[in-house]
Formats: sequence, structure tokens, C-alpha cells
Amino acid sequence: MPETEPSDWRRFTGVNLSQRALKAAAARKTEIRHAIRVSAAVGAAFALATLLRLPQGYWAVFTAVIVVQSSLGATITASIERFMGTVVGALAGAVAAYLHVRWPEFGGLILCATVALLSLVVSMRPSLKVAPVTAVIMLIGNTTTHLSPLVAAGFRIAEITVGSIVGVAATLLIFPARAGASVITGVQTITDLQARLLEGYVMTLRGKPEPTDPLKAQDDLRAALGKLQTAMTEADRESATRLSDRSVSDALPRTLWRLRNDTVMIGRTLRQPLPAPDLAPAAADMLEASARFLRATAALLASGARPDRVAFAQAHQTFQTCVEGLRQKGVTRELGFDEAARVFGLVFAIENLFGNLGDFQERIEETVAKKD
Repeated sequence: MPETEPSDWRRFTGVNLSQRALKAAAARKTEIRHAIRVSAAVGAAFALATLLRLPQGYWAVFTAVIVVQSSLGATITASIERFMGTVVGALAGAVAAYLHVRWPEFGGLILCATVALLSLVVSMRPSLKVAPVTAVIMLIGNTTTHLSPLVAAGFRIAEITVGSIVGVAATLLIFPARAGASVITGVQTITDLQARLLEGYVMTLRGKPEPTDPLKAQDDLRAALGKLQTAMTEADRESATRLSDRSVSDALPRTLWRLRNDTVMIGRTLRQPLPAPDLAPAAADMLEASARFLRATAALLASGARPDRVAFAQAHQTFQTCVEGLRQKGVTRELGFDEAARVFGLVFAIENLFGNLGDFQERIEETVAKKD
């Protein structure tokens, strides 16, 4: 085998490094796009603040950094919250600055009272969280700007407005990302977590070790549902501005929460070995069919094939037949109260799961029809 020349080796190594760099960049595409978006917003805010000769134009730059988010809906939400908080804080700061000019000896008391009042407002309206900060900066900084309180408040609102407008424009024009896409991604993430939970329960019923911690999986599922609700709110902001339409109905998250409750109930009944061993195979087959149906239904969002509803119904019928057979044999009558409660709890949870999965399919099909 011929030896590799040093130049060839350097060329080969350079190719590998380039390929790894490209793969790393592709994996971080979303983060890189966001960085470019923020950088462009900062540059535009700085240029516009300089052009308008705003006395403290750096607040426009700060605002652009703060409000630019991963989606248009999130940016609009952040911009509105920052603008409204700034307006409230600037007006309160202007009043406090006026009082400080009249009675400078009570400057500390005026500052504390203003912050206390605005903190009370923020506790009732968390979206105004920047109001106390704005008021404090106006009150303390008024001695260095040499501007009247009302003029200073006007400039502060103008600076925040510039930053907010630039932030929204940057999110809209530079690698635009819609919150509706985040909603779809969230639904797919949640269904995958739920399917994996069901598959873990299948392994438990079949006497095999469960690959994941069900409690941690439930925590992840709850967190994903919370993120979905946030994305839905951001998508509503986009729809209100007519910049995009939200295809997912409010009923879909509610259905996902019901499915999550079903998996919680099933998990509680399986913390100990099932007291009716003859039910375990049928329950495992039913949960396996449910996980398969759940994944296939979610795949519709990515233009997948329709799930086999007939096969799913047949699996449900087989499960019902098994349950009825156990009742006829009197198996459940021989169980103690707690054991019977666990068996009937599992049956009830699986029946609920079957009904909610049917509702989930209908909600997904509505979403696909709106997208088309």
C-alpha cells in the first residue's frame, strides 16, 4: 500500500474537517439563523436611532436584542409587552421625576414609592414587568440627561418603539419563522412522547424492563404541553396581525391533555404486577395498537398515510372480548378491593384512551384540511 504524502494527508484532513463543520452548521441551522436575525436587528436599530438622533439610542438596540425571538408570534408578544411596560414605566417615572424636582429631599422616598406601586401593578399584570425598571432608570438618570420629565418619557417611548419595530421587521423578513410551525412541531413532539410512554407500558405488561423512567417521561410530556400552549398563544398573535393563519384548533391541545391523563391513569395501575394475569396480554396488544395508531395519526401532519382505523378498532374489540371473558369466568369477583380497583382502573383508562385517540384523529384531520 503506497504511503500517503503529507500534502495529500492535509488535503484529506481538510475535507473531513469541512464535512464535519457543514454537518455541525446544518444541525444548528435554527440557532445560526436566529443569530443572524438578531445581529441584523441590532445593526438596523443602531442605524435608525443614530439617524433620528435619539439621545439614548442604545435603548433601541437593547430592545431589538430583547424582543427578537425564534418566531414571529413570540417577537410580536415580546414587543407588545415591552412597549406597554415602557409606556407605563415612563409615565410613572415622569411623574416621579417631577415630584423629585419639586421635593429633592424626598428623592429616596419617591423612588421607593414609585417602585412599590409599579411592582403591585406587575404582580397583577406580569406582562408589564419592565415598567419598574424603566421608571427607576428615568428617575435616577434624569439628573444626567438634563431633560424635562415629559420629554425624557417621550424619548424613552420613541427609543423602545424603534427597537420593537425593527425587531418585528427583522423576524418577519430575515429567515421568517411562523409560530404555527412551532405548534405543529410541538404536537409531533407530544405524540412521540405519549407513544413512547405507551410502548413502555407494553413492555411492563409483557414482563420486560421498561427502557425509560415513566415519571420523568410524564414530566417531559407536561413541559411539552406547556410549550405547546405558549406556541398557540404566539400563533394567535400572528393571526391577530393578519401576518399568518393558525391551522391548529384550540380543541387539539385539550385532546392531547386528555391523552396525557389517560397515560397517567394507565401508569398508576401498572406500578405493581397486574392482579389479573390473563388480562395482561390483551392490554399489552391494545396499548401497542394505540401507540401505533397515535404515531400514524401524527404522521398526517407531515403528509403521511391515513392510520388504519379498522385494525385499531379490531384490537379494541379483542381487548373488550378478553375483559368480558374475565367477567364471565368470575375472575374479578375473586379479587380484593384494591386489586379489583386497579384492574377496572386499567380497563377504564384504556377505554378512555380509545375514545380520545379517535377524537385526536379528527382534530388532526381538521388541521391537515386547514393547511391544504
